[in-house]
Amino acid sequence: MAIRYYSPMVAAAVGFRFVLVLFGGDLHLASRPEVSTPLTSLRRLAEGYWLKQASMSPYSGTLRAPLLAPVADFSLDVCILTLQNLGASMLIFIAGLAPLAAFGYVMATHLSLYPAILIVPVILLLGYGPDAPPTKLLHLKSSSASKSDMSEYDKRTTLKVQRFSWTTVLHFIFWLFIWSCYVLLLSSIILKKVGGLNEMFEKTYGFILTVKDLSPNIGVLWYFFAEVFDFFRSFFLIVFNMNIIFMVLPLAIRLKHRPCFLAFVYTAIVAMLKSYPSAGDSALYLGLLGLFANELAEMQFTFFLFFGYIGVSLLSPVMHNLWIWRGTGNANFYFATSLAYTCIQTVLVVESVSSMIKHDRKLRLLVTS
Repeated sequence: MAIRYYSPMVAAAVGFRFVLVLFGGDLHLASRPEVSTPLTSLRRLAEGYWLKQASMSPYSGTLRAPLLAPVADFSLDVCILTLQNLGASMLIFIAGLAPLAAFGYVMATHLSLYPAILIVPVILLLGYGPDAPPTKLLHLKSSSASKSDMSEYDKRTTLKVQRFSWTTVLHFIFWLFIWSCYVLLLSSIILKKVGGLNEMFEKTYGFILTVKDLSPNIGVLWYFFAEVFDFFRSFFLIVFNMNIIFMVLPLAIRLKHRPCFLAFVYTAIVAMLKSYPSAGDSALYLGLLGLFANELAEMQFTFFLFFGYIGVSLLSPVMHNLWIWRGTGNANFYFATSLAYTCIQTVLVVESVSSMIKHDRKLRLLVTS
């Protein structure tokens, strides 16, 4: 991806948004499995809201979104607005504003359990600052420049970039504790007479981890757990849920000098392996690609990835229609597009990480030469 293509892409994205606004009602997006999942369905959110208004547990229906608890006494519009603007959890982190970053992290984790792994890049970002070359590269740059006419001020500035700031991190942790207590306290007050926090955790986070709803979506877990024997279900639940956690530490060690890119990789992995993915998850990490236009300029398979995403976007509703409405297909038709979608995301993650590592290696060679 080159910077010269950024403006046309922004214009295309804005134009596509206007098309959805004008013709979204005719597309019935609220019922599309690519957009609406058990965790993001506005219909389920509305159902839980009206159950709460009737002095009943909002989780006695099909609601799964935990966000309803803190804002149920305001209006449904507040819930929708919060859901639509959540993607702004990453811009605040980059700005380094600890209180707002903590609030965004708490709300993102409250909506879905998976953003909890972003605590690693957030701490690295607040401690080290934005993405920068590796520490060894900065030391090499300083040592090589010391042989020339580099001033002492420039040397101190170069080496100061990689010093970890515990003050900002502790400030973030403090506000993280404050916002967490506030959300849990407000949730417990609102849900005191209709189930409490235990039911909220069981029907939301427990629902995410156990994959009880096997409604078709663009992920692969719904099909896998529909076919697997019940005897092996618990084992594979542990495997799939731990698969994301196993990738956190190795990637953090290798990409600790690039916390923004590390957050992008984590977001892409979550969108690929979460139990109930949607197109919005992909839109988030694809939107972050513009931050690394220079570093990923030499990424391979961009043609394949671009048309792969377009192909899956076009084939997914077609296969779903053939299976559900026309009856001329079966679940394998729709699952094939989901499997292709997962493969495309895997290629994107692998190639982007490889390109970033190659970019850092080239920087090191340029400095040493």
